[in-house]
Amino acid sequence: MQIRGRALAFTWIGCFLGAGFVSGQEISQFFNHFGLPGLIGQVIAIGLLALLCGLVFRLSRETGKDQVHQVAVPVEHPVLRGLAGGVSVTYMYSIYIVMCAGAGTMLEQLTGSHGLRLVSGAVFCGAVTLVAIRGMGGAVRVFSKIMPVLVTLSLIVVTCALVTYGREGIRFLPADTRNPLVNQWALAAVTFVSYNFLSGLGTLSSLGNMVRSERDIYVGVILGGLVLLVVSLGIHCAMASLSVCMEAELPMLYLAGELSPLLEALYAIVIFLGMFGASMSVFVPVPQYVFRFPKFRGRTVLVPVVLSVLAFVLSQAGFSDLIGTLYPIYGFIGFAYIAGVVIHAWMIHRKKLTGGDYGTNQ
Repeated sequence: MQIRGRALAFTWIGCFLGAGFVSGQEISQFFNHFGLPGLIGQVIAIGLLALLCGLVFRLSRETGKDQVHQVAVPVEHPVLRGLAGGVSVTYMYSIYIVMCAGAGTMLEQLTGSHGLRLVSGAVFCGAVTLVAIRGMGGAVRVFSKIMPVLVTLSLIVVTCALVTYGREGIRFLPADTRNPLVNQWALAAVTFVSYNFLSGLGTLSSLGNMVRSERDIYVGVILGGLVLLVVSLGIHCAMASLSVCMEAELPMLYLAGELSPLLEALYAIVIFLGMFGASMSVFVPVPQYVFRFPKFRGRTVLVPVVLSVLAFVLSQAGFSDLIGTLYPIYGFIGFAYIAGVVIHAWMIHRKKLTGGDYGTNQ
């Protein structure tokens, strides 16, 4: 399957527009809490994410490598590559658990029913499993359809919030409560980049080999970066216009509910689409990694089903607690993956200049 620039753009931003992002919980903890410096950090973070994604696409396309451990570890070292693959798969699976938790939390916040939280989480896991069974090609097709809808609906709610609550100006004030794991705006920004990059690396690594041309890479990175920046800044400013919403588990859903029941329903759809997209991006590569082991080869249905059932059970932990603890910890780990990708790209560039061989490695 070959994809064009537009499909590439909406696929890679779908890796990051998950429940934590579009609900406002991530942006609140990593950017809003720092006031105006947090807004600056957010712009820098989105720019770095776009650059790193472009780097992975080109690296994958030039070398033929499409697995996390191949892209992040530039040398043929079985132990290092095994460790890199294992850690990244564990983290991607953890993000899937967070998305499952978000699916249940959203419906519980809307209805007050804990029973519906369990039902919605189970249905959500089932839908993601069906896509995972179809592989990366199926995920790209779904991304291309749902991400434009997500972006459009989110911007409608953001615009209504800014018109309603931002008429007297938006004040970017530091919050009293901050996450002790990221207590400085620059650290929060780079940690945001790191854990997002690590969570999406499994999908990003696969996309380079699927892109039709190098021009499509540039189109996809620029278009995706602009869309992600507009959505993220819109959410940031909307929450800053009504800061009380940041006390909720799903701040943007709370904000939409304060505007009108219709907008609340629209934003519930936004959050669901974000959760579904992010779940695809982190879960689809997990069974593919497990299939590398002879014992699990050919079990293309059983492995995704078992992993999803386990994720549903583990997702019963609190949504905001998972984001506030899990993301920063893996964010620190993600710095090693960023360094590995940058070093790998530099090595490939140097070999190209000297006329060396930079073909595929297993």
